[in-house]
Amino acid sequence: MSELTIDQLIKIILGVLVVIAVIIALYFFFKNQVIDFFRGFNLSKIFLNLIKR
Repeated sequence: MSELTIDQLIKIILGVLVVIAVIIALYFFFKNQVIDFFRGFNLSKIFLNLIKR
């Protein structure tokens, strides 16, 4: 079995931190646009239109 060295642990920790930072950045970047897109979204009207057809 291979052992984890300090270098490997540092790379794993940095990789996890980078992934978390990217996820947080994407959340803040798209937060307002996604919320505004779905704000006027009404599922009941869509289902009623599908039933009428």
